[in-house]
Amino acid sequence: MDRALRTLRDTLDELIRDDPIAAMRAAAQAEALARDAAQRAVAAACITAQASWTDVGAAFGVSRQAAHQRFARHVRSARR
Repeated sequence: MDRALRTLRDTLDELIRDDPIAAMRAAAQAEALARDAAQRAVAAACITAQASWTDVGAAFGVSRQAAHQRFARHVRSARR
């Protein structure tokens, strides 16, 4: 995973130098992909692994309250 993230960073850095507009579009796509993956991962962790909001907050570097505010609706939706 670390290698894939380094490759993504390096690719974006190269695009920033060579074609900033393309870099902006690629960064927006990566951001959307990461946001979706985060929502699905949190829902799975809460539902199948009984992760707590404290666990989720620690993973994202925020408080449990902030984690709940950000992800609770995704967990509820996944339970349906």
